Amino acid sequence: MNTPLTRYSLLSAFCFSLLAPSGIAQESAPWLLAKYDLNGDTKITQEEVAQKKQSLFLRMDNNDDGDISFGEYQLTDQARRAALLKARFNKLDENHDGKVSEQEYASFLGMFNSFDSNGDGALTEQEVNLNPEQATQITRCLLWFCLRTDLQ
Repeated sequence: MNTPLTRYSLLSAFCFSLLAPSGIAQESAPWLLAKYDLNGDTKITQEEVAQKKQSLFLRMDNNDDGDISFGEYQLTDQARRAALLKARFNKLDENHDGKVSEQEYASFLGMFNSFDSNGDGALTEQEVNLNPEQATQITRCLLWFCLRTDLQ
């Protein structure tokens, strides 16, 4: 059976399988650790993945019948997308007046400043190809939302 929930479970299983070989995912995908390491010990256990999936399932099962209908799954996805769109809009709306002006849109640099590590207004090859070991941010996730914060 090829349902969205089955595909999600398979994707989750695949992501978890990346953790098995000697912590490779910890180095190459800090977001994965931030998303699933529920107790903050820098390790992801099967129990933590199961707990995360169970929590997500319970949030999607709006009528508490023990199953997720397509409608419930769709509502969860729509809420996630709406929250992401709102967050993107809020980044563009610098003066927080509920509108994005042409100036605000044109001046938005997105992730530019996070790559421009020396703040000179230009990106070098070294800044664009920054190694994960040189990164100065940490990623923390809650459900679908991931935030990066400075380590310094």
